[in-house]
Amino acid sequence: MDSSFLHYSQLLWLPVASFFAGALNTIAGGGSFLSLPALLNAMKGTGVGSVSAQATNNVALWPGQLTSLIAYREDLGRHARRLLPLSIASLIGGLIGAWLLVITPSSRFLYLLPWLLLFAAVMFVLSEPLGRWLATRREATATQSDFWLIFGMAVVSVYVGYFGAGGGFLVMALFGLCGVTNIHETNALKVVTAAVSIGIAVAVFIFSGKVVWSYCGIMAILAAIGGYLAARYSKLVNQKIMRRLVASIGFITAAYFFWHAYGPKS
Repeated sequence: MDSSFLHYSQLLWLPVASFFAGALNTIAGGGSFLSLPALLNAMKGTGVGSVSAQATNNVALWPGQLTSLIAYREDLGRHARRLLPLSIASLIGGLIGAWLLVITPSSRFLYLLPWLLLFAAVMFVLSEPLGRWLATRREATATQSDFWLIFGMAVVSVYVGYFGAGGGFLVMALFGLCGVTNIHETNALKVVTAAVSIGIAVAVFIFSGKVVWSYCGIMAILAAIGGYLAARYSKLVNQKIMRRLVASIGFITAAYFFWHAYGPKS
């Protein structure tokens, strides 16, 4: 009876986590820090591997990126010339990352995940002070800055296509390091690049048969609603408070995955 109650509570937490994951992805990134643990818990005992769980999570959260684009379209105006090269870089990186995930054994993925989540959380915390420091010492031309932004986006998108969780942190850190400091413009560009890199990864995951559709549908709907609502009202949120909240979620979730992967097995 207790195990049955626990199982149902895990299933009920999954749609709630999906909604807030879609919202969090839009505001600051890191939505998978909520939805992926919820999905892994809901799938316990089903025989589904962690790679399939990660693929399903990425597919489910992708509609939230699309709905966010509608609400963020005005913030993209200042960076229109960057959209095409950023999208191409995101496409290439996301494709490579998705292919790497498909060929990774589930057991290895579970052991790698906490380290990359921790790295992403640390990068998110450091992105703002590093961005301010570089802004005072930036001697590169705008063209050089754009080159490193596009190159960096291709590299980061490999991570996004492979893991997804914490990818938004790295994207926002990259934009901060390359001089895009307005958090609303950063969020808008992050949503565009995530829609492309995760979109191509979604196609790879579906084609390879890694998606568990029985979980994916409700997650996708709620993540899309959460993403759209968050994009509409994100400017009402205090940026400092949101950054601290997201960083806290990142470190807590990384700790959870460390325990899950390396802790004592019952």
